[in-house]
Amino acid sequence: MVVRHLVIGLVAVAAAFVAATPARAQLPVDILTIGEEPVPEEALFVEAPLHGAERYIVIRLDENRLYLVEGRHAIWSAPVGTGTGFRLEADGRAWEFDTPRGVFRIQRKEKDPVWIKPEWAYVKEGKPVPPIDSPERRDEGMLGTSALYIGYELALHGTSSPDLVLHPDPEARRVSHGCIRLTNEDARTLYHLVDVGTPVMIY
Repeated sequence: MVVRHLVIGLVAVAAAFVAATPARAQLPVDILTIGEEPVPEEALFVEAPLHGAERYIVIRLDENRLYLVEGRHAIWSAPVGTGTGFRLEADGRAWEFDTPRGVFRIQRKEKDPVWIKPEWAYVKEGKPVPPIDSPERRDEGMLGTSALYIGYELALHGTSSPDLVLHPDPEARRVSHGCIRLTNEDARTLYHLVDVGTPVMIY
């Protein structure tokens, strides 16, 4: 059933991209398999940036799981924590904690990353916001031992609370402020399995 779920999701997101950007080329890919069960190539399309990529990452938000795909096979998988979907409002400002959908690429990788706490973190705690260069803004360990950045303040990273990522209910893994959380062990594994430039599709 993992194959069917993954393929149905890929088809759905591809259709969404086609509807949103009809002028952009959608390229067919070869038969995709997980294990031994094949999927006909005419049933599967992916966004052009993924076509031809030796490896790419797929994150399915409905099951909160990450797949590393190589060629026609998902070669590795791990549970992930994603955005809560909550909205924080204060002083006329608002922050929404959703994990964005779309096609990204890994821009940089960091070992032992340091989280620079944004303004909303202090607003949420009801504390005054220190200057951006204040040492108080630095939070070591919050992002775990490895981080792969796919955008500004958006990363796939480890966590100091692995129990939240390992919860058996995917809905209970909606625990982040938008980033994609993995256990430190899985974050380290992914760190060594992919390179800068690897495509990441979130849907």
